Amino acid sequence: MPSTGTSTDRRTLLFGGTFDPVHYGHLYIISKAIELTDYERIVVMPASISNFKPGTHPAGGADRLAMLSLALEHVDARGREIVLSSYEIDKSGVSYTYDTVCEMYRRFGIAGRLGFLMGDDLLADLSRWYRYDDLCALVDFVCFTRDGVNLDCPEGAAVRFFSVEPFHASSTDVRSGDMTGLPPEVARYIEEHGLYHAGRNRQGD
Repeated sequence: MPSTGTSTDRRTLLFGGTFDPVHYGHLYIISKAIELTDYERIVVMPASISNFKPGTHPAGGADRLAMLSLALEHVDARGREIVLSSYEIDKSGVSYTYDTVCEMYRRFGIAGRLGFLMGDDLLADLSRWYRYDDLCALVDFVCFTRDGVNLDCPEGAAVRFFSVEPFHASSTDVRSGDMTGLPPEVARYIEEHGLYHAGRNRQGD
């Protein structure tokens, strides 16, 4: 079961997203982070409202947290600590990575620099992020790339690249009625709580 965090100093990796809903693709990313990196703690954090998707209206925070808690039971932690954080849900409003990172340093005993897990699709616009220079002073970016090529890094950013095989799973597909990319407990939760009825068709993952 994912924990709520400890004060013990540990090398920590932050994995954020809307998780609307969480699917096997998200779990694959977490599993690869465990396999390929040396981080001792992985903090999984759903956003209240993503700064990159301000026009979206995700499922309620309580539902997304509940689904994540169910889904994370499927991850083989291999001795790592997996923390499910409700910080951005509790804070509400638009989430800025810099603010969240500062809060992670306050809440957790973090050894070294916090890692921030991201896909290569975010790299091109990284320099536009809120308080980019200050953010770069606080984190190492851990970038999963699917073509095996290290991409150009924005000036000032410390980026570690890891090549992973593509894994297709889409929250958009789930919201359109395709439940095949979900752990069974998450699919059952969606059915029992009447989430993602056909025709709503919100955009984005």
